Amino acid sequence: MNISVSAALGASLVLAGCNTMPPEVTPAFTPADPTYGITDNHYHPVVSYTHREPTDPQNWRKLNDDLSPADKGAGS
Repeated sequence: MNISVSAALGASLVLAGCNTMPPEVTPAFTPADPTYGITDNHYHPVVSYTHREPTDPQNWRKLNDDLSPADKGAGS
């Protein structure tokens, strides 16, 4: 009888947790909403070309220092 009481208790707990429906999940906006507006869609090319010319060799330390995000004398 102990097993049947445990089974009845377990079944009643499972069914008690299922008596409410979950809240309805809706998006923040709908496509049919006229107040939402239309975003600005403009063309972005996938492949772009930038013409570059060869230059003379330059001081590599100065180039590294110019491109470095660290403060001067920061040690890295």
